Amino acid sequence: MAAQAGDQDAFVALLDGAAGQAYRLARVIVRDDLMAQDAVQEASIRAWRDLPRLRDPEKWPQWYRRIAVRAAIDQARREAGERHLALDPLPASRADASESIARRDELAVALRRLSPDDRALLALRFAADLEVPDIAEALGIPLGTAKSRLHRALAKLRTELEADR
Repeated sequence: MAAQAGDQDAFVALLDGAAGQAYRLARVIVRDDLMAQDAVQEASIRAWRDLPRLRDPEKWPQWYRRIAVRAAIDQARREAGERHLALDPLPASRADASESIARRDELAVALRRLSPDDRALLALRFAADLEVPDIAEALGIPLGTAKSRLHRALAKLRTELEADR
């Protein structure tokens, strides 16, 4: 892979294909546009620095996603408690806009109360539409751990949603 040999143009081409999904995931995790952009920028720097150590170039998308998720979690932890901005996790349905907006706001409030790690799990599962084995790979955790953490994150989300009702 030319990017591993230091070709900056090749690296930019790799980023063009992966940065959009990384931003969407980061946005759900950190709950803020600027913080999501910072997380993706940090992920890109980390990826450039660590690219020579990537053993299997075919795994670039998964490898970069993992770096981006970790950068977003790190960013959310740094900013925890300092800012609480609106989250737009899902597009509004056109059927009943007011009901959809109310549900989206309820979800945003509930997600805001979850830890960055729980938001990362949910973002990977529902925003990135990854299956549990892919989530485990993205986070660098065992499959069983990913299953149990996702189950707990969903339970916490349900609890938060029920508490608001």
